[in-house]
Amino acid sequence: MNLTRIATGLVITSCWLALLFYGPFWLFWLTFLALGALALNEYLTMTMSGCSHRDKITGTILGLLPLLAAYAETSEAVAAGLFLALFLLIIYSLSRYATLNSETSEFNAFALMLRIGFGIFYVGFSFAHFPLLLTLDEGQHLLILLTVITVFSDSFAYYTGKMLGRHKLAPDISPGKTIEGLLGGLFGSILGAIIVCLWFFPDYSLAKISILTVFLSMIGVLGDLTESMIKRTMGVKDSGNILPGHGGILDRLDSLMIAAPVLFYMLHFGIINF
Repeated sequence: MNLTRIATGLVITSCWLALLFYGPFWLFWLTFLALGALALNEYLTMTMSGCSHRDKITGTILGLLPLLAAYAETSEAVAAGLFLALFLLIIYSLSRYATLNSETSEFNAFALMLRIGFGIFYVGFSFAHFPLLLTLDEGQHLLILLTVITVFSDSFAYYTGKMLGRHKLAPDISPGKTIEGLLGGLFGSILGAIIVCLWFFPDYSLAKISILTVFLSMIGVLGDLTESMIKRTMGVKDSGNILPGHGGILDRLDSLMIAAPVLFYMLHFGIINF
């Protein structure tokens, strides 16, 4: 049992609940702006080791534009922030073309644009949906639901895979993940979601919440595998070491950050209602 990991998890949980129930919106937004900056730094450090410090700073600033726009509390503002970031990235990449495409350069302008561009979407745009979810009716409870689904899925998948895992889920991307672990994670996430719904959404159909939970859990698995693919491609074990026993911000939020936009837009377009 990793006591450091457990202690860090308890601190994170306490801070998360305090932020949700007692912090004003501006503090919640500012917290995710800071987390987004750290996550972008982790991502760019992993994927742009051959680039200049200026390129990484520029990528971080551009990646934060959708998150900055989230302060307006509308998805339209976030979309505008995303477009502005990508538009400015095009200009920046063109300005760097001559230097990066010289014979001595190991990292060309197109590769720069692709890696920063994905980081803007993967980190900045995804993180912007945590403040957006908070602005919805029952936003606090929805974020708790999403967190419990992800945490229960990860925990049950880990222990089920450790005890019963036999068949690899994606051996080339994440050798430790198994199909048995995936099934255990789905069971755990459904259990956690039912507990949250009985507490906060007692009138919501348990059948519907189970279906939604399976869908969001699978999205979370895709988010987890995405970060695993990046780390394996770049030859790193963890995205960072800022969280003792857990690694980096991306290591801890890789599942949540992809599931958050999915849940938001399902609610935004009336696909589901609580």
